[in-house]
Amino acid sequence: MKPGYKMTEVGVIPEDWNVVSLNDVCIKIQDGTHFSPKPGGNDYYYITSKNIAIGHLDLSDVSRIDALQHRNIYKRCDVKVGDLLLTKDGVNTGNAAMNDLDEEFSLLSSVAMLRFHISIYHPQYFMYQILSDLGQNRIRGLMSGNAITRLTLEKIRLLRFPSPTSLDEQRCISGLLSNIDSLITSLEKLIGKKKLIKQGAMQELLTGKKRLPGFSGKWETKRLGDIASITKGVQLNVSDFTNNGVYPVMNGGILPSGSTDSFNTKSGSIIISEGGNSCGYVNYMTEDFWRGGHCYEVVANIEKLFTYHVLKYNERGIMNLRVGSGLPNIQKKRLLDLCVSYPNTDEQKAISDVLESMDSEIKALTQQLSKYRLIKEGMMQELLTGRIRLI
Repeated sequence: MKPGYKMTEVGVIPEDWNVVSLNDVCIKIQDGTHFSPKPGGNDYYYITSKNIAIGHLDLSDVSRIDALQHRNIYKRCDVKVGDLLLTKDGVNTGNAAMNDLDEEFSLLSSVAMLRFHISIYHPQYFMYQILSDLGQNRIRGLMSGNAITRLTLEKIRLLRFPSPTSLDEQRCISGLLSNIDSLITSLEKLIGKKKLIKQGAMQELLTGKKRLPGFSGKWETKRLGDIASITKGVQLNVSDFTNNGVYPVMNGGILPSGSTDSFNTKSGSIIISEGGNSCGYVNYMTEDFWRGGHCYEVVANIEKLFTYHVLKYNERGIMNLRVGSGLPNIQKKRLLDLCVSYPNTDEQKAISDVLESMDSEIKALTQQLSKYRLIKEGMMQELLTGRIRLI
């Protein structure tokens, strides 16, 4: 152990840090109403576990209730701006967010409100402690219940975290993590915006509603079977799978189902998931791979990337071709009968170039987002344990 550090129940921390419980740092820990209000009314937000995301409130699907019911709930749990909200019931157990709403709202019992001694402890610092890997592990260790995971208020009060004794150091740590969060959020919004722009471009360019400069003339419409061949892959035996194989095994359309040391399909292939939950998903493979028995390959005699974008644009319609309830699948004949409209080869190439450029930009931004998330993860591991100290 290096000088200036000590061993504690939560691991090695600086000598001038303490291990504190949430009961120590809070002046109030309370959950919301245990009696669901009647639907209707439009006076106050009614926030439940679905509205507590990881590090922020999600009000995209928030409910409202009338003033009379709100008053009865708010007497018990008077959430104020700056309080920390922690999900204690259900699949979102462990999610935490600062309340930045400077207005009254009602809370369900699936969420706990934590009000801190703000003259000594910084609430946002403890939000990051809760959301850290170590914090989430401690929460999982305390959860009880089989069908529904649950944290009780008593167990929340017992949660213990390392903390600087200096309020300024707590603020500096949470400030740095908040800055990287802002970068991540802005990138997520930008990626979402770029995806919407691409979706709009697909809707116009792939249907002929908008023509690129220099192109005109009528589009053709044919059955997919008239312009492409469709073949199924070959199912692998369990013994053919390897732990660290060179080639991914695509048995559907979304994610590899494993890896193997041989391949049966070259990169640059258009595939469609034939069966299962991913039934109808369209993908374009940029590497050699093994195509399993539940995976179609589409080989068209028109421009390849244009074909991919047309099928991707019509993915929802392809998914609607599925039959069966227990294990749905898409029959080859129904896929061959799908109608596809397309212009001449030069316009196909021009359209796919525009969409590929958009895809490349989205991919680069997504890689940047992944990098920022890794940076944040590393910062949390170092700053929230005191391995790195701020001046």
